[in-house]
Order: sequence, then C-alpha cells, then structure tokens
Amino acid sequence: MAHSKPRYFYDFLAQAAERWPEKQSFRRRLPDGTLAGRSFGRMKELMDALTAGLIGAGVSIGDRITFLCDISPNWLICDAAIVSAGGVSTPRGTDVTDDDIIYIVSHSESRFALVQKEKDRARLEGLKSRFPKLERIWVIETDSGELAEGPGSVGELIQAGGSALQSNPALVRERVAATDPTALATLIYTSGTTGAPKGVMLSQSGWITGIFHVLGRVDFRETDRAVSLLPPWHAFERGVEYAITICGIDFLVSNIGSLKQDLADFKPTIFPSVPRIWESVYNGILANLKKQPPGKQKLFAFFLSVGASWARLKAIFLGYDLQVERSFFLIALFRRLFALLGLIALAPLKGLAGVLVFGKIHAAVGGKLRVSISGGSALPAVVDRFLQAIGIPVIEGYGMTETSAIISVRELRRPTGGTVGTPIDGYQIRIKNEAGQDVSGIPGQKGTLWVKSDQILMGYYKRPELNEIVFDKDGYFDTGDIMKLTWRGELMFAGRAKDTIALAGGENVEPVPIEDKLIESDFIDQIMVVGDDKKTLGALIVPNFDQVKRVIADAPADAKAWNQHKEIRALYRKEITRLISKETGFKAFESIPGNCFYVVPRAFDLEREMTKTMKMKRPVIKEQFESEINAMFE
Repeated sequence: MAHSKPRYFYDFLAQAAERWPEKQSFRRRLPDGTLAGRSFGRMKELMDALTAGLIGAGVSIGDRITFLCDISPNWLICDAAIVSAGGVSTPRGTDVTDDDIIYIVSHSESRFALVQKEKDRARLEGLKSRFPKLERIWVIETDSGELAEGPGSVGELIQAGGSALQSNPALVRERVAATDPTALATLIYTSGTTGAPKGVMLSQSGWITGIFHVLGRVDFRETDRAVSLLPPWHAFERGVEYAITICGIDFLVSNIGSLKQDLADFKPTIFPSVPRIWESVYNGILANLKKQPPGKQKLFAFFLSVGASWARLKAIFLGYDLQVERSFFLIALFRRLFALLGLIALAPLKGLAGVLVFGKIHAAVGGKLRVSISGGSALPAVVDRFLQAIGIPVIEGYGMTETSAIISVRELRRPTGGTVGTPIDGYQIRIKNEAGQDVSGIPGQKGTLWVKSDQILMGYYKRPELNEIVFDKDGYFDTGDIMKLTWRGELMFAGRAKDTIALAGGENVEPVPIEDKLIESDFIDQIMVVGDDKKTLGALIVPNFDQVKRVIADAPADAKAWNQHKEIRALYRKEITRLISKETGFKAFESIPGNCFYVVPRAFDLEREMTKTMKMKRPVIKEQFESEINAMFE
C-alpha cells in the first residue's frame, strides 16, 4: 500500500491517527501478562498535548533537550513531541556513564531534559553542578511504565498542554509549520568507546527520505505485527519505529526477559533484531539438537542440507545468488536450468522438512514470521545460511547513525546471502582503495565506502576539524567500513577500517571475516581477533560452555582453569586449524598459530564490553584483557 510521505516527524503519528484512529499499537506486557497498548488516535492526542506543554514550558526552536530513556512504548511520543515543539532531541539510554552524561548535556548545551524514571532525574540532579545550563528535568514514567504525573513529570506537561490547546487549537500546528525540516532535529551522540562521544547532526527530512526509500524493499503492511527489544535511541530501532508508525503496524515493545513468551503470544510477522540475537537463536537450536538421540540429529542434519540446497538453488534460479563477477550468458542460463530441475526434485523433501523438522522452529518464533530484519552489525555467514535453510528469510541491512540508520538493504524477494543488498535510492557511492582511487566500477575490488545522500549527517556537532576529515571535496562521507561490490551493485561487508589489525610485518588484517568463520565452531560462542603490532594474530575465545563440557568430561568447574587444560586447548587448536586455512580461503598471515589464544572464562559483559546492539567494544575488551593478550604472544 502506498503511503503519503510526511514532511515532519509530527506527521508520523498524525497520519496514523487519521487512518487508523482506533487501532492499537506500541504494546507492552503488563504484570498480569496481558499485552496492553494505545490507539494511534490516543498516541496523537498525547503527542499534541506534550508538544504544547513543552512550548508552554519555554522550549524554543533549536533548544537541545537531553532525552534519557530505554525501551518504552512512551519513547516515540516523547521524541515526536520534542521535535514538534522545535527542540533538538538528544537521546541516549539510561545506562550511560556519568562522564558521558556530563559530556553530552554540557556539549549539547541542553536547557531541558526528559528522563525515563525518577531515579534518572535524581542522577541528573546529583550531577547538575557540572552542567549549569540545564534548567528543568521532567520524568516520563513510573516504575511500572505508566506515564508519570505530578510536579516535574511529563504528565504535568501533558495536562498543561491540553489546557493550552483548548485555548488555541492551532498551537501545535503553528509551531510545527514554523520549524525547518532540513534543520537540525536530533543530535545523537556515538558510544564514545574510542574517545569523547561525537554528536551526529540529523534532520527530519533526512530520516523521512531514508525511511521511504527503504519501505519498498522490506514490504511492510498494515496487517503486520512486529516485535522488537532494541533500544529506541539507537538509529536502527528508531528508523524501525518510524516506519512501523507510518505503516500503521501493531507493535509490541519487548525485552530480553519476555521475548520468548512475547514471540509465542503475539505471533509477529516482522522481527527486527541484531546479529547477536540471531546467533543466540542459532546456538540455542544447535545446543538443543545435541541433546537429542543420534537418529533425530541425523534427520535434522539431512533436512537442513535439503533446506540449504533449496535456498541455494532458488537463488540461482531466480538470479540472486552471490556472484561477485558476472557469469557468461550461456553458463548463467544452464545454471538456472539445472537449478530448476533441482528444485523440482527437492520439492517433496522441502515440504516434508517444513512439516517434520522446521515447523517447530517456526512455531518457537510465533509461526507467522514473514520478515526477519538484521541490522546494527554484520550477520555471521553461518547464521545467515542457517536461517535461509530453515525457511526464515533474512533481510540484512547496513547503515549507521550518520546515515539516518540506512544505506543499503536486501530485497525481500531477492535476499542475496553474503551481501547487505544494494544502496537504497538517493545514494551515490564510491569505494576508495588505499591509494584513494575510486574502484567502484570494478567488482570485487576492496576499499573504504564513501557515500553521498540527502539523508546523511549534517556534520558532527561543534567538530569542524573532524568534518574536514570525514567529508571529501565532493561531499562524500567516509563510513569507515571496508566494502566490495558485486556486479549487480550489491555491497559486501569486509570489515571496519578502524578495526583493521596492523601486524608487525606490515600486513593489514580485517578481523571480522576471521571471526565470522570461527563462530561456525560448535565450541565458540564469541570471539575477538587481536594482534596489533604483533608478529601474528591471536584470539580471545568465549566458549560455548555446554558444548565443551559435553565432549570434555573432566572439564574443570572453574572455567579459569580451562587455559591450562591440555584437552581443551587441543580442542581449540584443532578448531582454529580446521576453520582458518588456505583451503578455507585465508592467507597465511590471517591464521592464528599455536597457542595464540586465550579462553575467556565468561561471556563478554553486556554492560561494559558490548554495545546495546551487542557489538563488541573492541578497545574496552582489549584493555580489560590486556595482560592475557600480552601473555599469549610471549
């Protein structure tokens, strides 16, 4: 269904309320287990009243408003109200460090703040001497998730705004019309793991342009149901919530504790998530499989191979299989013919696999999943292939905060594995090699991706010296990501320039492809390749503890002792050698020799060592395990 393109963030809810005034969305699970939401009409009323309340409280066009809030059905209403009042929404999660709070509030020169809970207000109040320009703080919700009421609350603003609208019904519309959709609307500070956070300046028109260009690829429908547990201040989830609102989709705000039950009860057709969640699904299925009798394991392996073959042959027949360079016409024709014959032969087994084996997996995610979206970081190839084999189409996208969340995305009907799809409309791209030459016209040539579009950042806030570096003379922005192009124009992620490991011998190594390959091991849950300024690479390995204990009967109860256990170390040496070799496509200097690995006795910490989208904070992890890394190279 075609959707009317909004001009302002305000229009997201305004249009939804006009088309679906009584439709419920942005649900949450209440303590009694029910999934309660609000109608789009009610959400628009709250946005109007809150916008008017902010105007009445003194918010002027251009005022920065610090917005500390985690996953919440109230997030979108507050974000839209801040921007509709002319403010600059400056969002972050409540788990932000004190140092980052001080930096963000001070650097943005925020006059006001909206915070999720009373404890968050108390925290800001305790730091207020460090940012004297902050005038007022309002609490969004109670500990139970209801809108807060009383002095210093969003409820107070909504009540005051409602009264103001009775006197002047055009108040909000007039303020919205007075704002410039191409001006600064949101200031998103990056995580700051490698220095002070950078304020990414984005406009309403940039976000809206990007969302409308991507909607045709993902085929969202008003009859869909979506579940997500990602932080809404993160660009990926923020874009998802805007798109869901435009399309009038029933949406459930979940969390890691209730996700399994939410999937079963709500039966979503759309599930946007990050690779780490999909890895957990994959590892969970395999771990459960290992507990089954040998006969069931063999049956699953057989049907998984059928599913993998079906997915591969379907891609060949429909012309979206991964091909870096274009095949000769006759070769392509014969490949598609043989693929068709293979599909016909496999059809009965494919149908049987869905009934006997994969149906249970689909049921675990609600049984209705139509679109699974992966973003935030690169999806490991083994997980990608597995999901395709069991019949869950994965729409992997690629983007960053600086590009209003999206640069490219796979097409739902042509999801080429191993790629992040083609750039969406409106993008111009260049791939520059180490010499700075544009090699975009040569399929398979690797280089740093530079992009140009109306939706990319306006620059980094108060960082003119940085803006001179990240933009070239033609206005292209340096993503810092290393990419290759296929002949169809699909982007293939090959690593991040800032993650590149420089070995002592002068070789530059991209760790991500090595990590993606090693994660295929049943015995590895997480891994980070290291080796800057060393002669060889090394690795920090987080084990799949259950799988190791299954094959090593005398594995010590204390995992710290695993590094001295001969059988466990031999197991990992064997896995590394098996997966990283010339035969599996890796160069000699990309190997991890001998004992150059450390078995980490715990998972990487979700608060300190991982981002909210579950990407590794490499500098933090390196610092945390500095002595262990040095010891592995001695």
